[in-house]
Amino acid sequence: MLADGIKFNKTLVKLDLSHNCFKACVMKYLLEALVDNSSVADLNLSSNFLDNEFAIDLAHLLESNQQFRVVDISSNPIGPEGAKYLLESILAHNDTLESLGDIKNTNVYMGVRLCEEITQALMLNMNSHEKKRAIMNQIKQTKANNAQEKDIP
Repeated sequence: MLADGIKFNKTLVKLDLSHNCFKACVMKYLLEALVDNSSVADLNLSSNFLDNEFAIDLAHLLESNQQFRVVDISSNPIGPEGAKYLLESILAHNDTLESLGDIKNTNVYMGVRLCEEITQALMLNMNSHEKKRAIMNQIKQTKANNAQEKDIP
């Protein structure tokens, strides 16, 4: 079973299941397996038949799994209800996700406003990561400088 293999796989980083005609009832098993997976960071589910039911399940996954950087859900018939769950999950519970694919141009069912709000929430995640990286680099540099100063006689 694909889901069982993914659940325990510690080396898989990127998974592309695009263009497979998957529906929410099938994806439910994959999303359940990904709850415990700590290695997959890039998941492509574009161009399937994933709807609001799937979006709600994905929102729950994003709350518990903070490993994802990209989950491409472009070209799926997700409507406003599913988009609202995704937006709420990203804003309240997830600070690692940076992209849901090209939802602004390919997910016409969500609505322009919700797509824009989701895009803005994802940009906040990206910006906070860039700031965190800059701070971490600054700390590393300071530690390196302090270590060099201690070595100077």
